[in-house]
Amino acid sequence: MFPLLPLVIVVLLVAVPVMLVRAHAAIGEPRVTDWARAHGLELTADDRPLVADYLRRARVLRSWGAIAGLLLPTLVELGVGGRFEVAGFSSDGSVAPFQGPMTVFVGYLVGALCAELTVTRRTESASRSASLVPRALADYLPRRLVSEQRALGCAVALGVLALGAVPYEPSVTRPTWLGLLTGACVFAGFAVVLEALERWLVRRPQPFTDASRVAADDAIRAQSVHALAGSGLALLWISLSGVSVGIAASGVPLLIWTTGPLAAIAFALSIRAAMEIADRPWRVRRPIAHSTGAAPT
Repeated sequence: MFPLLPLVIVVLLVAVPVMLVRAHAAIGEPRVTDWARAHGLELTADDRPLVADYLRRARVLRSWGAIAGLLLPTLVELGVGGRFEVAGFSSDGSVAPFQGPMTVFVGYLVGALCAELTVTRRTESASRSASLVPRALADYLPRRLVSEQRALGCAVALGVLALGAVPYEPSVTRPTWLGLLTGACVFAGFAVVLEALERWLVRRPQPFTDASRVAADDAIRAQSVHALAGSGLALLWISLSGVSVGIAASGVPLLIWTTGPLAAIAFALSIRAAMEIADRPWRVRRPIAHSTGAAPT
């Protein structure tokens, strides 16, 4: 058994239960108040249960998503290949250090998406009035993060293709161009799908006309979109780090001195994206429709 594998297992046996206990803990009033203040909200008695329910559900689903992303590959590898592997550390001594973080980010993203999709938005009346104020992604997510998603998708795709152009030692198995083209399309497509999901979440029906409820719902949407962006950017940055390591493995001094530091920077930025962007407060700035501006849906 690889020496680090027992340590990884011990850490997970401690960390996973702690994470789940924290995730399922009740959301206290101070937490709701702090969240509302950070988003510039003045919550009413009717809005507080909506916000508290979302905060707890988001925490639970994101945590379970991250854990599933970490553990499901272990079950798949054990069932298909008969090899025991945890977070990229295998019992046969092989190591895939980027696998663990990548699958965790994917699971976190899925959990964040599920948290938004399960928000209960009850209509205010039998006539199903709804706010008709246009909603744009730029109102909920900084434009620079959208640009970062696009740029990273292109950078990772080009980096994957570059893996087929750099020289390697004869003993190193070169990747096939078909595999590289497939990988490049996957990463470019991921960036496109990520932005499409964010836009779709923003444009989902908003069956409210009350200004306070619209503002609370906007803040929830912004939090969900930031969670998707944070996990998506983290996945793209960690992928760029892995591609950079692959290029540096060519042994060419110039490539080692350029892509080596890039790999370290990209890895650090992936952690930053996962920890900061997902829960960053964002005050949605757009006109709020009042009851006179509503129409049946």
